[in-house]
Amino acid sequence: MKIKALSAGLILRAAASLVVLGGVAAVALPAAARQDEVAALKVAIETAVTTAQATAAAQGLSPEDTAAAVEAAVQGAIAASGASPAVAAQALSAARATLASNGVLTASAAAAMTSVATQVASVGTSAPGATGGAGSGTVAGAPPSSGGGGGGGYGSVTPSGN
Repeated sequence: MKIKALSAGLILRAAASLVVLGGVAAVALPAAARQDEVAALKVAIETAVTTAQATAAAQGLSPEDTAAAVEAAVQGAIAASGASPAVAAQALSAARATLASNGVLTASAAAAMTSVATQVASVGTSAPGATGGAGSGTVAGAPPSSGGGGGGGYGSVTPSGN
């Protein structure tokens, strides 16, 4: 009987350890996934910038037009990724540092990246719940305002023909 009680105690401790370790792994996974997301978006931004710069140079665009082309390309890369503002900000910063250290960041592209970073920061601080975590941003499907007193609310029904 004593051996069964000892075995049961060991099994319970082992199970508790697995639960604790499982919790640690679950906490670490989102951080690792976020870093993967940042790294992937960083590469996409770098590609967008270098491609837009090369295309602008081949077309002989002015510095202002080059900046606009780079800005649109970076915005497109971020939008296509669906990244949160926090992830986008980290990826932008990392991409800018890499491009600058490699000597391939023109003044026009730097200005464009600064503009996009400002826009991302604005979205990250103005949207309700935009903390960079899962589910951040505005509520999908929120009813539009119908003017005057605001929106009709979710699921409001107005009788017709009365």
